[in-house]
Amino acid sequence: MGARFPRRLAIRLWTVVSMLACTLAGAPDSNAQAYPARPVTIIVPFGPGSGNDVIARIVAQKVSENWGNPVVVDNRPGASGAIGMEVTARAAPDAHTIVIASTSHIVNQFVSKVRYDMLKDFAPVSVTGSLPYVVAVTQASPARSMSDLVASAKAKPGKMNYAAVPGGVPHFMGEMLKSARGLDIMMIPYKSTTDAEVDVIAGRVEIWFTTLASALPLAKGGKVRVLGVSGDRRAAVLPDTPTMAESGLPTVDVTVGFFFLTAAAAPRANIAALNREIVKAIDTKDVRERFAAAGVDPKSSTMEELDTLLKNEVARWSKVIKESGVRID
Repeated sequence: MGARFPRRLAIRLWTVVSMLACTLAGAPDSNAQAYPARPVTIIVPFGPGSGNDVIARIVAQKVSENWGNPVVVDNRPGASGAIGMEVTARAAPDAHTIVIASTSHIVNQFVSKVRYDMLKDFAPVSVTGSLPYVVAVTQASPARSMSDLVASAKAKPGKMNYAAVPGGVPHFMGEMLKSARGLDIMMIPYKSTTDAEVDVIAGRVEIWFTTLASALPLAKGGKVRVLGVSGDRRAAVLPDTPTMAESGLPTVDVTVGFFFLTAAAAPRANIAALNREIVKAIDTKDVRERFAAAGVDPKSSTMEELDTLLKNEVARWSKVIKESGVRID
């Protein structure tokens, strides 16, 4: 009997240990933090009124309503949008800080000395939409079409100017127009879209390359005149404005994509939860209607789809910029 007791005891102990291990494996980690644990902040790397800002505020409001957790917008303009990107890349990696980035930030990475890498420093959350770019002039301008604008610029080489954040998409649209028609127009650099807008309204800048979302309120208010819009079809909110291709300028055609990113090391579970809420918000009727009213084509995606998109866009713009030779240090 004595020889068999330790064996029975060992079996019982093994059973108890096994049950305890299974129980602990199924228990939640006491160190794991619920998500979201506090308000989520959307960093907008440009000023109020920019396309990034318009989209961020619409999405933030709807996600807050659906989620029951505050989502706040924090504008961090400067350095062609690099400041907001750097703030997000260096934020706590928990997906409580995200940035609404755009094609401009991909471009900026290749023409300026920035302290972020689009593919290494960020984790993709979701695509949000796309916006066509427009070419606008002040109401005082005699130009009523892109042909008129080109004719004026050719008649006054070196005299006409345009507003742009250096290294941004508008900068390249200016270069595209110059190349397409052999024009000599000068770029006036601005820190943000808002700063450029002030001088456009005041008539200190003659040509404005900007997103449809930024130009639309001013066009409706009679402060600027939109001469052309990018994309393969006319904007529903400006049906009488021809596309750049219709204006004979198919190469001056850029549509900007917008997407949410967070710090690269953020937990995938947190990012997935955020993705679900953002996609849910963008797919609602009222958000899509508000996007459309601002000229935004609403879109959403999985994290994996955005990851593929970013890799393709980085490769595409790297080639375009190398061929252009533009560099802003």
